[in-house]
Amino acid sequence: MFGSEAMSEYVLELKGITKKFPGVTALDQVHFKLKPGEIHALMGENGAGKSTFIKVITGVHAPDEGEIFLSGEKVEFAGPNDAQAVGIAAIYQHVTNYPDLSVTENIFMGHEKVQKLTGRLLWKEMHEEARKILRSLSSSIDPKAEMGSLSVAQQQIVEIAKAISTHARIIIMDEPTAALTSRESEELYKIAESLRDQGASIIFISHRFEDMYRLASQVTVLRDAKYIGSWGINEISNEALIVAMVGREINQVFPDRSGELGEKLLEVEGLSKAGYFADISFTLRKGEILGLTGLVGAGRTEVCQALFGIMPYDKGAIELNGQKVSIQSPKEAIKLGIGYLPEDRQLQGLVLQWSIGRNITLSALKKFGTKGWLNEKKEHVFTKNLAEKMHVKANSVFDLVSSLSGGNQQKVAVAKLLTAQLDVIILDEPTKGVDVGAKTAIYEIINELAAQGYGIILVSSEMLEVIGMSDRIAVMRQGRITKIFDRETVTQEKILEASMADKPKKNAG
Repeated sequence: MFGSEAMSEYVLELKGITKKFPGVTALDQVHFKLKPGEIHALMGENGAGKSTFIKVITGVHAPDEGEIFLSGEKVEFAGPNDAQAVGIAAIYQHVTNYPDLSVTENIFMGHEKVQKLTGRLLWKEMHEEARKILRSLSSSIDPKAEMGSLSVAQQQIVEIAKAISTHARIIIMDEPTAALTSRESEELYKIAESLRDQGASIIFISHRFEDMYRLASQVTVLRDAKYIGSWGINEISNEALIVAMVGREINQVFPDRSGELGEKLLEVEGLSKAGYFADISFTLRKGEILGLTGLVGAGRTEVCQALFGIMPYDKGAIELNGQKVSIQSPKEAIKLGIGYLPEDRQLQGLVLQWSIGRNITLSALKKFGTKGWLNEKKEHVFTKNLAEKMHVKANSVFDLVSSLSGGNQQKVAVAKLLTAQLDVIILDEPTKGVDVGAKTAIYEIINELAAQGYGIILVSSEMLEVIGMSDRIAVMRQGRITKIFDRETVTQEKILEASMADKPKKNAG
């Protein structure tokens, strides 16, 4: 599938790459070496320079300093087409596609098969080649299916098929497992290994250590736009890798939980929604972190959306601060004192083309207005203080949220919740797609909120996260809570058993 390499030890080599933007050095003397048929992990915190690194390799940005070599020959890219022409392709965490077009059209977009004399598109040939490539990836996706009808995992496969269709020999995978289940991630691992075995070289960018250990033979770390080092996977410990990534030791990922829990804040009894969840019952006390976990698809997010008024429930009762309530909309939920941080912060949690400050005040604009007029000075002072309190790394609150790293975007999303007067905060996968340093900072924020008396529902697929952060843990399977554990007695094995139990057990909480 992939062509033979010239006489060089490395298929790709970057020497002293520097890229500057106004006021920012995005890459500073970065080095990188990729061998033929190698899976090489690239790791670093959000904001370390990984995205700019990808854009330099794929021809989106020309470096200000440094050299790029392909199989020993120096190259310069005038644009992405130049990089694609020599066999470089990138697959991004947030798949960029044309949802209303077919799988075949997405695979061959920009390099369609055309009859030379007439300019007519050769649909039959493209459908057939698309089918052939997909089958080589052990996928039964119909090439004529609409792209928007596919799952995230299937869309990732189509992106890989697109790379193969361009005869890519260097494939960059940017956080490809971030939105996948464990089973889907394993399928992606097999595809990556198959491509490697066929001669492709893969740069695998991930925050997940399990991705690195499962696939890579080599790891390179960037920090603060600089090259820190490269190691064989067996040559560096977890602890040393974390120090390389964040510049300091993180002796304790999860903060200590201390303090007495307060009175009952929220009680849910028999909450049900046909086709999504049934008989959901639990309590939440002031200052408590209640973990909600289970396999993807167990109904966790749907329960949270019902509590926040996004999804109407069929039956059941919700009691907040001793009063029965009926929540029909997010506006009503916020008014009652319930806030929700959705799993997809970019699509549902933030307005990316708005400023940091305006995102923070979005949930409570009335606090900063008088007779319909917005007091921008008051808003600015408030958001500046809150952003500093949340340790958001930015030049000012006037910066666009889209300019922030994933971890800092998440901090802004949490800050938005704190602008409203809330009692209950629901956090759906709050550390998804963020690095180890940002995770630790977010854990500390969550712990501080609990210490202030907020009741927190923490939804997470990571068992270590819910065990390390929660006072109690509710496990869901197929729309029902199968078990609620105390933190003193819970283990990963018990959570896994409850996630896969044949019959839901009556829960109490």
